[in-house]
Formats: sequence, C-alpha cells, structure tokens
Amino acid sequence: MKTGTAFAIATVAALILPMLPASSEAAGQLRVKFSFDGLATCQNPPISNFPIHGEGTGVLSTDRTASLDMNSTVEGRVEYRAKLGGAPMEAPAGSASLRVVGRQSLRAVRDYPNNQIIITMNVRAGGACSMTIDQRLKPGKREYTFYNGSGVSICSRPQITRTSCESY
Repeated sequence: MKTGTAFAIATVAALILPMLPASSEAAGQLRVKFSFDGLATCQNPPISNFPIHGEGTGVLSTDRTASLDMNSTVEGRVEYRAKLGGAPMEAPAGSASLRVVGRQSLRAVRDYPNNQIIITMNVRAGGACSMTIDQRLKPGKREYTFYNGSGVSICSRPQITRTSCESY
C-alpha cells in the first residue's frame, strides 16, 4: 500500500532547509535528516495496521530549489524536487503546495479528493526542528483517500506515531 503521507512529509522536510543556521550556507547548501512512523488501516485495499516508516535527507540550494532522497514502506526509494514558494504542484490524485508560515515555520499541504495532509515544520535555536502532521477531511467526506501507486486507496485516518527531524 502506498499513501501520500510520505510525499507530504518529504516535501516539507526538504523545504525546511532555508531556516537552518547560517553556518550551513557557507557550502551553498542546507541539509536536514528526518524520519517518521505510523500505522494505516484501509478498506480498499483491505489492510489493517500497515506499518508506515520513512527516513531521508533533504538539501536546499541557494537558488531555492530543494531535493529530497527518501526511503519508505509507503513509496520505496524516491527523490523529489521542489521550488520554495512555487505554485501548487501536480501530484498523483491531487496536488501539493509549500508555504512559509512564519520566521521559523514551513507548511506543506497535500490535497487528495477527500482530505488534506498538513505538515508543519518548526526550527528552533541550534538548528533543531520538529514536525507536526494534521490530517483533515474535506466537508461532507467520511473516508480518507490516498494515492497508492496505481490508484486511490480508501482508508481510516492514518495514525502517525513518531516524527523527527534535525539539521546536519
């Protein structure tokens, strides 16, 4: 089973990089490591407590482009490329957008037919960071939908059990 949670987390992790300490900028790139865990239960395909795990690294270049290398139980190994502040990007079964929401915060929104995943990353002094993941149903919807690599899965609300991120 594949879901868009990994895509959204990966995208925002790559874009948190502009807020890391200035000492990282000397090399022309900023870097972050991240990981997450969770569980997914879906009605179509029928699967219960599917373990979600992902980890990776992100790099932001001085031209505000970001790349991300990630390996997850959701999507396998993937690389994403994005531009900070760009228009919403087309993504399988929906779109993704990235925005700065404060001096130390970035937000990614992954939009699906029935729901949105909203990931916010906050950077603290010393380059430490934290991630929060909010999953919201759209008005009138009762089931979460996610792209699974070949179509759309219908699921209960996935449980994210752990997130972490740090600059390096």
